[in-house]
Amino acid sequence: MFSIMRLLIDEMEIIWDPASLRTFGDVIEEMARRASSSGRIIHGIEVNGEEVSIDEEREMSARCVDEIDSIHVRTTTSGELIEEAIEGAVCLSEALRHDIRIVVGFIRENDAVGAKDLCISCIESIGTFFHLAGAVFNGVRMGAFSLPASASGERVELPAPPAEFPGILKRFIDVWQAKDWLQMASILENEISPHIEEWAEFFSAMKDKAR
Repeated sequence: MFSIMRLLIDEMEIIWDPASLRTFGDVIEEMARRASSSGRIIHGIEVNGEEVSIDEEREMSARCVDEIDSIHVRTTTSGELIEEAIEGAVCLSEALRHDIRIVVGFIRENDAVGAKDLCISCIESIGTFFHLAGAVFNGVRMGAFSLPASASGERVELPAPPAEFPGILKRFIDVWQAKDWLQMASILENEISPHIEEWAEFFSAMKDKAR
């Protein structure tokens, strides 16, 4: 027996027209239009109860809705999305500061095994942190949100763009793979940490502004 796909937005099931929405891409485009008309944006998508990534969303664009049992679209406001991203960046910066201190300590104590194990998670977290920094930098430059003010009331300066960071991260990965532990410690302390400190202070100011 033919079954019509269930379509939900923020837990609310809606009636839709199978004649006009034939593919997954059609549905998401229509849902984005509806969300935009209410001042909201799509924040997450579940297909048949499973969360899909942005890459999976693109890959599924041409998939026929007849092959799908349900699509659940979650929406949010741009302000809520920014606040969530800033909160995540603040938490990530605190975790990175801790992990970098531990890694450098392992290296100074000649504990290569401890340093190697923690570096694996550090590399991914560092990349994520500076991806967030790049997104915020572009958002400020495009006027998506304003700069926060310091405790004295003066506007906090936007840190330098993290454009050079991919090169630093690549060199760090290279020396990690070469097991050059002293050079790893040098890059962490003298190149990566200062960037993290600068952006962490900025993210904290942004978080305080959002309260």
